[in-house]
Amino acid sequence: MLLIGLLQTTAAPPAPAVPPPVRGDRFQIIVPQGWRTLREGSSVLLEHSSGASLLIQRTDRASNLSEFARRQAERIMMPLGFARLGEPLQFKDTHDEWVQYEIRGNRLDDRHRLLYKLLRRDAAFFESIYEAPEDQFELLLTEAQSIASSVQAIIEAPPLPRRRLR
Repeated sequence: MLLIGLLQTTAAPPAPAVPPPVRGDRFQIIVPQGWRTLREGSSVLLEHSSGASLLIQRTDRASNLSEFARRQAERIMMPLGFARLGEPLQFKDTHDEWVQYEIRGNRLDDRHRLLYKLLRRDAAFFESIYEAPEDQFELLLTEAQSIASSVQAIIEAPPLPRRRLR
C-alpha cells in the first residue's frame, strides 16, 4: 500500500491546465491567460490586460471572399482618423481560406493598428478584428492570431420537441 502511494506521488507532474473554450454563436475559441472575455454570444470580445482587443464573430456566407473582406475592412476603418488600408494577404488550402487587411489610423490622439481577417473554415465564415495601440501592436499579434485561428464551428442539434403533458 505504501509502495502504491509512493508511486502515485512520484508519477509525472500533471499537465498544465488548458483554458476552457469560450463560446460564441455556433463557434468556440481557446483564450489564453492575460485575456478576459468581455462579451460572449453572437460575437466574442476579448481584452488583454495591455488594452489590446480582439473581436471574433461568425458571419454570413460571403460569395466572393476577397470582395466581402475588402468592404468590411473599409467599413471598419471609416471611424478612424487618417486611416490607411494595407494590401490584402490571402491564403488557401484544402480546409481554410482567408483574406486579411492591416489598417492604420487614429482613435482620438492615439495611433492604432488593426488586423482584419475573414476566414473560411470548411463551410463556416469567421471575422476577427485585432486592435492595439501602434507601439504595442506587434507584442500580441502572434497570440491574437493564434486565438483567432483556434476558432472551431460547433454544430448544434435542433432542440427536441416538447411533449405535452395531459
